[in-house]
Amino acid sequence: MSVELLPAEEIHTRERATTPTLLMCRPLQYEVNYVINPWMSGNMGSSSRVLATEQWNRLQDILSQLAPLVLIDPVPGWPDMVFTANAGLAHEGTVALSSFSHVERQGEEQYFREFFSAAGYRVVDLPRDRPFEGEGDALFSSDGTRLWVGFGRRTAQASHSVLADLWDIEVEGLHLVDDRFYHLDTCFAPLEDGSLLYYPAAFDAASLRKIHEFYSPGQRIAVDEMDALQFACNAVNIGRTIVLHRVSNHLEAELRARGFEVIQTDLSEFLKAGGAAKCLVMKLTPELHPLPKKKDRAQELIALEDEFGAHNYHPLDVVIERAEGAWVTDVEGKRYLDFLSAYSAVNQGHCHPAIFRALVEQAQKVTLTSRAFRNDQLPLLLRDLHELTGYGMALLMNSGTEAVETALKAARKWGETVKGVPTDQSEIVVCANNFHGRSISIVGFSTEAQYRYGFGPFPAGFRHVPFGDAEALRASITPNTCAFLVEPIQGEAGVIVPPDGYLRDVERICRENNVLLIVDEIQSGLGRTGKLFAYMHEGVCPDVVIAGKALSGGFYPVSAVLSSPSVLGVFGPGDHGSTFGGNPLACAVARAALKVIVDERLPERSAELGRHALARVRAMSSEHVVAVRGKGLWLAIELNSPARAFCERLRDRGVLAKETHDTVMRIAPPLMIAAEDLDWGLDQLEQVLCTV
Repeated sequence: MSVELLPAEEIHTRERATTPTLLMCRPLQYEVNYVINPWMSGNMGSSSRVLATEQWNRLQDILSQLAPLVLIDPVPGWPDMVFTANAGLAHEGTVALSSFSHVERQGEEQYFREFFSAAGYRVVDLPRDRPFEGEGDALFSSDGTRLWVGFGRRTAQASHSVLADLWDIEVEGLHLVDDRFYHLDTCFAPLEDGSLLYYPAAFDAASLRKIHEFYSPGQRIAVDEMDALQFACNAVNIGRTIVLHRVSNHLEAELRARGFEVIQTDLSEFLKAGGAAKCLVMKLTPELHPLPKKKDRAQELIALEDEFGAHNYHPLDVVIERAEGAWVTDVEGKRYLDFLSAYSAVNQGHCHPAIFRALVEQAQKVTLTSRAFRNDQLPLLLRDLHELTGYGMALLMNSGTEAVETALKAARKWGETVKGVPTDQSEIVVCANNFHGRSISIVGFSTEAQYRYGFGPFPAGFRHVPFGDAEALRASITPNTCAFLVEPIQGEAGVIVPPDGYLRDVERICRENNVLLIVDEIQSGLGRTGKLFAYMHEGVCPDVVIAGKALSGGFYPVSAVLSSPSVLGVFGPGDHGSTFGGNPLACAVARAALKVIVDERLPERSAELGRHALARVRAMSSEHVVAVRGKGLWLAIELNSPARAFCERLRDRGVLAKETHDTVMRIAPPLMIAAEDLDWGLDQLEQVLCTV
């Protein structure tokens, strides 16, 4: 294979990208003729330069397909120059040159210094009394915010402050306690998706705590001793490809499940000297470390959105490219724990495989028939909804707003045709601080000034009462009142939980006055609060239930109005409709989404994890917190200052949450979140709330 190599003088001046340039050295001088680590012991004179060259050439061929390569000439007398990871550490145009702890390798330093100087790097020599062995002992986290540096075997802890001052970066030392894993890169590999491949037994307890504080359980891939001794952690990771010596079937399967292509290549000759794939390369253009003035992909996409999109949202500046379970990954490869769940639309977790399969299978058959014709999925979903909720009739729509509008139309027509309210005189009572959608009629009965400003005139027929005040409802009812629309827990207002017994009182008042009780469960329903629907906490039976968001698990807009034939039966052909409402693709997705909620016992899981989360947040001692409230895995933290800054700091620590009403931060992770991940996220939250 022909490999195009970059001249040394072009390394530093070439246009920088996230793909690094790899420095390698042919093994023309390689042999094991001294012992400076346990791997060399017993292998003196047993290495084969011919076999080593064959193995190195295969590695070079593989890596050349992934990244630009550049070679440094080997020098007679220095057999370990082939392990270029120990040449130094390159970052932003500067190389911290290695200062080897063993005299057997110190002679390599002058040749590496000459190479880096010729390439245009600023070369910094570390003091001899502060040994530092380059990228073999110093590895950046994938987001570039931290430099992990090993010590205790080769690199001295005293060198860490030099590195911190050199690049003004946070340096975290990790104490290596096993002689077999004498360099950090033999037992520790930060991967570009934000995860970590590591061998826990190589570190002392204090170092493991540091690792576990930075990497959540979902980000950590712990290898066993068998894989560690095959140098599984000594891997070269470029994008979604990992190149290494040998790994077990189960570790390969886990890496592939995380989206990596795993390439194994025999490097047994180099294991005799204590090295493998990563030891044989140095990354000259560090991955994921663009120059500060370089516009990265995220910034480019944000600029495009700001230029061509309407500015009706103010999102956090993280550009998500893919997601799985409770985790999302941005376009730069950084992973975040999702503490918002798309406003509870992905209670089942992002891209749930069962829902995805249902989507794909149905999309290969038929996606849309309109309601001009029947399809084979709508009746099955209607049956499933009945069996799950007990309601005798349902009307399918798309967005939550459409479902609310449907419920309002049903209530008004019921008021005229069943209750006998005079024509065009029906009234609907709503609560202050409500949020039911964004249509003209819905924002018309909002009490939030911003939602209304500039959008009038609004439809009449709505009256407001304070949320949580049942007697105010009683006082507001007139003979023309046809319905009371309420959120069992007000979400957008800041997860406002009403007093105990409120819904029972409301139900009794509605029954006494022949008024429909309509509950909007678009955010609170389908497991979010620890019950299938939030109204179930009080044992009431609303006349109408509005569902959406998690009804499709985030794959497709699906909403539903659930009621009885006496209410939804007021609609006749042509009274109401939607081209996409009840389409076969939506129905297949919704059926799968409901099955996941039931099969995985997500309401029960929400109740259990929610109690734990609420207790943890309430125990956090923070001068910024005014109140903490919630139900299930739906929490709100009310602050005494704008919440946006706290959400941004939380984002920087790898957790995504969002503010509402300026001073409230909502916490609503996917209900399938692992307990360990939840605790890690709460750890980050505590750091944000409790430190200045």
